[in-house]
Amino acid sequence: MGYSMRSMRDIMKKLSLNGEVRDLLRQFNLSPQIANKAASVKKLSEGLGVDVHRTDLPRGMAGRLVQDPFSESSYAIEVNKSHDVRSQRFTVLHELGHFLLHADRTDFLAEPMHLNRSSDEFYFDTTQEQEANDFADTLLFGDGALAAAHSLYRGDVPSLAHYFGVTEPMVKVALRKFGVV
Repeated sequence: MGYSMRSMRDIMKKLSLNGEVRDLLRQFNLSPQIANKAASVKKLSEGLGVDVHRTDLPRGMAGRLVQDPFSESSYAIEVNKSHDVRSQRFTVLHELGHFLLHADRTDFLAEPMHLNRSSDEFYFDTTQEQEANDFADTLLFGDGALAAAHSLYRGDVPSLAHYFGVTEPMVKVALRKFGVV
C-alpha cells in the first residue's frame, strides 16, 4: 500500500521544502476560511509559483499538471472549466500534490509529466494518484480542521462543504477518512 498522509507533519516529512513553502501550506491548513469564504486555492498555488488556468479539457478529465515556461516554477495547473468550481478547487490541490510530490522541478526542460491521466496512452500510477489525493485531503481537512468544523457546524454537511469550498460528497468521504463520524 502507498504512503498515506493524514497530518501536516506527514506532508512535511514527505517534502524537502524551504520554510516559505512550508508556511504557505500550514497557513492554508490553519485558515480554511477567510472573510466567510473558503481560502483561495489559486492564491496558494500561485504562491508556490504554479499558475492556474481554467480551460476546456477532455470529458472526464478534471485537471492536469503541465509544463509552462512562463510560470515562476515552470509548471501550471489546468482545470476543467466545465466542472463545478468546488470540484475545481479540489483538483487544484490534487495537482499541487503532484507538483510537490512527483514533478521533477530540477530539470525545467524535462518531458511533460502525466499530461493526460485519464488516457491509456500515458503512464498512470495509482500510487501517485492516491498520494495526490491524500495531500489534498490532508491540506484541506487534516490536523483537526475537519473535526473542529464538524463540531462548529454540528455535522451539517452542506455547511461543511461551504466552509471548505468543496462538494458535499468530498466532505462525506473526508468524514469517514479522518474518522470524524
